[in-house]
Amino acid sequence: MKRLVGTDIVGGYIFNPAAKTITFTGLQYTITLANILLITNTTANTIIYNFADSTNGAVSFANNVLTLDYNTASMNATDALQIYIDVESYEESLATLLRRMNKLLESNAVVDSKLRQRVTIEAIGANNSSNPTELNTTIPVSGSVTVSGTVTATVSNAVTASSFNNVPSNPYTLSLLQTVGMVSEGPVHQLWRVANDAQACYAQAIRSKLSFS
Repeated sequence: MKRLVGTDIVGGYIFNPAAKTITFTGLQYTITLANILLITNTTANTIIYNFADSTNGAVSFANNVLTLDYNTASMNATDALQIYIDVESYEESLATLLRRMNKLLESNAVVDSKLRQRVTIEAIGANNSSNPTELNTTIPVSGSVTVSGTVTATVSNAVTASSFNNVPSNPYTLSLLQTVGMVSEGPVHQLWRVANDAQACYAQAIRSKLSFS
């Protein structure tokens, strides 16, 4: 990339018109003759080196000292020179720098295998001073949810096994003490249960006592 010495990049020069030499100083790059593009004496308004002009080329370049073809004997050592060289650019765009900074600040513990950001929810809903990680609200979830680890759930209004007095021959007469467990009947309508009980009562109380001849 084309750079102006002393402006675009750090560096300076020492101009010796009598010896027709320019010594480069303080450069942050190691350069060769191929890197030098154009040198203009802006005080005299004269191009004294042009890589594309064989008459204004260089005799040699060694140890950062450029010996010119152009006769500079009539010029002064204090003349201002404009020197362009071609060097690799190490500058990065603002977006690239921000991405690099974000990557440095980002912990590997919060990134999954696909480099997606992991988010940890510490508290949702109303504040609970006794347990700040308690979930105090309802979150709608669609699709499938995979949970790893141990999940503890508290169920209110749970139905447990209870004791009933029941005579097997008549389900509506309470006499003997028996322990039964509640069985959920939904989504069957309760009218079917009534009909089924009525049929059982008829079979046990009436039909079983009928005799035919």
